[in-house]
Amino acid sequence: MNRLILICAAVVLAACGRAEAPDPAPGPAEAARAIADPAALVRGLYDQYTTPPQTSPALADEPWTQDLRAQLRAMTARSNALNEPILNFDPFTGAQDGAVSDLAVASDGVVENSHAVVRAQFALEGAPREILYDLRWENESWRIDNVRSACWDLRQIAGAANEGAIAVPDTPACR
Repeated sequence: MNRLILICAAVVLAACGRAEAPDPAPGPAEAARAIADPAALVRGLYDQYTTPPQTSPALADEPWTQDLRAQLRAMTARSNALNEPILNFDPFTGAQDGAVSDLAVASDGVVENSHAVVRAQFALEGAPREILYDLRWENESWRIDNVRSACWDLRQIAGAANEGAIAVPDTPACR
């Protein structure tokens, strides 16, 4: 479990050290699909969780909006200053580790070329989980603007002036 925390922290730290390159523009077919199905972006995030080996994707590689990417970089800088992780769980699963199964991803609402909400439901080690993704249309493609559950909100965690690590609350609904 501590190994996963260190890996997630290292990935976020690596993202902060890299110069931000512009995201490549999608081709016409990809852009048309992205407009029609923002859930396809979220489904792709879970490929690494549902096919062996099951590993967390690199947070630095994810298609964040420019604003959220800046917040995550600032969080990482605060984490470095504190010499401990601020985010100590994987926001795509809402946990530190575990195998994802029974994945279902669907768009809850889409305003074409503007914003969308995508719901990911799955089992994590047999327990049901639900993660919501707020997407924004930016640079001609869908970008993740927030990741949240009933127990936490990535934007709030990244934007808070935390004094230490943020863990998923230890309540039955968040386990």
